[in-house]
Amino acid sequence: MAISRLALFLAGVAGVVAAPSYGQEPLSSIAPSSKSQCNLPPILDPTGDGLPSADDLFASKSARDQQIKRLQAIVQVPSISYDDNGPVGEDKRWEPFFDLHKVLKKTFPNVHKRAKLEKINTLGLLYTIQGSDDSLKPVLLMAHQDVVPVADESTWTYPPFEAVYDGEFIWGRGTSDDKNSLTAILSAFEALLSNKDWAPKRTFLLAFGYDEECSGFRGAGEISAHLKKQYGQDSFAAILDEGGLGLTQVDNVLYILPAVTEKGHVDVFFELDVVGGHSSVPFPHTGIGIIAEIVSELEAHPFQPALIEDGPVHGHLKCQARYSPEAYPDLTRLVQRGDLDGIAQWLVEAGRNTQYIVQTSQAVDIINGGQKINAMPEKTILGVNYRVAHQNSIAEVQHNAVQRVDSIINKYGLKLKPFEDDEEYEKYVASVSPEVLEKAGSSNVDYKGTLVLSTKGNFHPSPISPTSGHAWDVFAGTLRHSFAFDNGTVVPTGEIMTGNTDTRHYIGLSENIWRFTPDRFHAENNIHTIDEHARVDGHIEMLKFYYDFVRNFDAAKF
Repeated sequence: MAISRLALFLAGVAGVVAAPSYGQEPLSSIAPSSKSQCNLPPILDPTGDGLPSADDLFASKSARDQQIKRLQAIVQVPSISYDDNGPVGEDKRWEPFFDLHKVLKKTFPNVHKRAKLEKINTLGLLYTIQGSDDSLKPVLLMAHQDVVPVADESTWTYPPFEAVYDGEFIWGRGTSDDKNSLTAILSAFEALLSNKDWAPKRTFLLAFGYDEECSGFRGAGEISAHLKKQYGQDSFAAILDEGGLGLTQVDNVLYILPAVTEKGHVDVFFELDVVGGHSSVPFPHTGIGIIAEIVSELEAHPFQPALIEDGPVHGHLKCQARYSPEAYPDLTRLVQRGDLDGIAQWLVEAGRNTQYIVQTSQAVDIINGGQKINAMPEKTILGVNYRVAHQNSIAEVQHNAVQRVDSIINKYGLKLKPFEDDEEYEKYVASVSPEVLEKAGSSNVDYKGTLVLSTKGNFHPSPISPTSGHAWDVFAGTLRHSFAFDNGTVVPTGEIMTGNTDTRHYIGLSENIWRFTPDRFHAENNIHTIDEHARVDGHIEMLKFYYDFVRNFDAAKF
């Protein structure tokens, strides 16, 4: 998963953030917003459907041992997806995925016996567990098979593909992202389908892409196209994938933060071609020096934060102001006043983990230039990654890039070719800035240069799924049941995910798309870095949730 790593959120950083003060009137003296009710759906216990409870099935030592072996077997297959992978069948680096499919078939025999399995684009897996009532919209659960590469195995405490269990954790690449979910989902259905009396009324589908770590075009993109052709638009009751902002507890309130939307994504590339020459007689600035000026200009002008009224972040904070008003009294006052600008500033000042849920991020991630130490570079490439907040757009990010380089291309007399043949960008520019940029060509050096701007990986911010209605009530009610604790209140509330998931390809299949990994330890698991691991207690908790999620949706009548 392209992960947000925001598994605090505000509720989980008590005593850490030194937040600014915004007034000291008593909280009780401020009238709450009329839209700040944050009423909770009933706890939804699936008991009564005749199936064993999650605790009865998964709380024993033998069940725990079985899950350890299952997750280990799946992690031990190095199903790595690389950014430069060639076609399946031509690039041998795809071969481990065929091994993974064999492991899945052996590990989950009942799923493979009773579900229909389709191979989409060779390596994508789509399981269908057919229900008896075609009037009920199906539910789709997702995970991905692939993992990110390991940079240096010698830096790991345990070899990354041995899946060592130390009595508490399983260590290895993919243990958390996302083979934890893959294993738990299949294990839940293995348990359900091993019960001969279970015949689902609702159809359930399991979609497992194989290149999520490379934006999912080959896997989820092709699976989604297949589903849209087979079922049509708005044909699913709900879709659940990995992600979300985790679980955080304040006193006796546990906040569960599934992402009901995710930010957009665009990579902007700046390709500079200039004349080269011998380094003994250098220009005042080589191509790398000019690109360095662009980097400085971009980083000196970050995007501005903004809070969308009654959007997911605002909704989460209103819930927190209701159920934990004293945790952050200054923030509660801002929420109760409806001071959106003040809230946004508070989130920025609280740190990076909260800043980027209200702000478009900009990260300079790639710079390539030069091929010989005594030759000035003729081609230099800069790549900048943007995660686009809902108040902005991809075209706005593109236009900002053009504005930032304007003075630099004038300074060096460069030609600019911005986003050629991009109709969306051209339409945006025509609406906000119809004037043509003037190139003064004031440089004393003729660089004979051209700066070409282009984009890759464009995804707009996703639609915001509702946090009300039948589907949400089943989802949230299941969360309240699965994570219930003595003398405590469980509050599920939607949030924004700063990273991206395979759900970007499934937009339009359902209005109810949720991104949530039901593991309270998810943020601790070293995802995408050295010593990735998963706590077995958290994995069992995930399994119990998926098992009850399926039962509750199967019993729902909408």
